[in-house]
Amino acid sequence: MQIYYLDNSGFCVVMDHTTLIFDYYHDSASGPRSIENGVMDEKTLRAHESVYVFVSHSHGDHYNRCVLDWRSVNPNIIYLFDEGIRAAGHEGLNDIVFMKEEEVYSDGNIKVKAFGSTDIGISFMAEAEGLTIFHAGDLNYWHWKEEADEAFISQAEADFLNKLERIITDDYNINIMFFPVDYRMGKDGDLGAKHVIKAFEPQVFIPMHFQNKFDKIAAFKAKNIYKDVMIWDIKKRGDTLRLI
Repeated sequence: MQIYYLDNSGFCVVMDHTTLIFDYYHDSASGPRSIENGVMDEKTLRAHESVYVFVSHSHGDHYNRCVLDWRSVNPNIIYLFDEGIRAAGHEGLNDIVFMKEEEVYSDGNIKVKAFGSTDIGISFMAEAEGLTIFHAGDLNYWHWKEEADEAFISQAEADFLNKLERIITDDYNINIMFFPVDYRMGKDGDLGAKHVIKAFEPQVFIPMHFQNKFDKIAAFKAKNIYKDVMIWDIKKRGDTLRLI
């Protein structure tokens, strides 16, 4: 299995028979158009019959309508979108599965449950080929401690823990977790990430939404050593993690 970093919260997970693409938005490359350069290419889109495109919400750094053009490359693509995207003026997209929090999609090849977010949209728990993959979307502990007052911070923490508790209740064994590590909030921008690592102990933790500050992700990995959790210190757009 290969996992490709496609910028911000965008990733492509290429499994043995299934491809999962999450929150793709950056569709230009400085070099040749290839997944190794951080953009989806026709070869990858055609590699498997089963291709699923996930969009957690409508923010421009999570959703680019160009993903809908991929139908012409692989007509078997299944789109799993946050319901809010339809509500934001995309109601004409009739061949897309729009999902709300707590809804489940299953087709025999994949099972996906939508969980909540502490921003707009949803997060995804996807089960395919014996693996469980969680993509948080914009679910995070958005505390903004260096600029917010105590009431805001307390409410942000309560909202975050409430959303997590719903996921914990379902008792998933998460193999791969994509989750924000966002130091725009200051030195404690990794509090949410630390919390979910301890709560879920995923086999692989993959930072996202870090504004391509790769040095900060390297430092995050160096400071957070867990016995059974591997942290991917992404080094560039198009970087690839190969897992057996």
